[in-house]
Amino acid sequence: MSAETRSGRPAEAGRLPRDFLVGVVLLAFCAVTYWVSLGIAEAPAALAQNVQPATFPRLILAIIAVLTVLMMALGFGQTEPARRTPKLVVLMTGALMIAFVIAFGALGSLAAMIVFCLVMPIVWGEKLSPKLIAYALAFPLAVYLIFDVGLGVYFPPGVIENLIDSVI
Repeated sequence: MSAETRSGRPAEAGRLPRDFLVGVVLLAFCAVTYWVSLGIAEAPAALAQNVQPATFPRLILAIIAVLTVLMMALGFGQTEPARRTPKLVVLMTGALMIAFVIAFGALGSLAAMIVFCLVMPIVWGEKLSPKLIAYALAFPLAVYLIFDVGLGVYFPPGVIENLIDSVI
């Protein structure tokens, strides 16, 4: 049998499952970010409302760590198909996510979300259409209005936000 068609349990083959290596990386990420969260200042009791600023990130990190350990443990009993090179769309999706993070800082939240909501479906094979353009404009605007305007969550201002502020 060729390497492409082999499959079996990783433990029987004398190797670690691929989920194990990914799990180690995720646990390292959780450890580093938890350590960073130790530097978050505590809020005064009157402002904390029984929850300190570091509580939520630490809770999320704990959930990620528990699910990662579960994923690693379950990986030992699973059959693992032969590994293949990721498809181009997977690599492009990852690159677009990284570009979104960069655009978020360079263009601002609203402009970055609009560009991302327009480009990502096209990468996945959707044709440019009026529905796609409406989605790319309406969804980021709704997110912005709900979180920034409605809930008061701060988004760094960018190109569009500065234009809106200059008109108002």
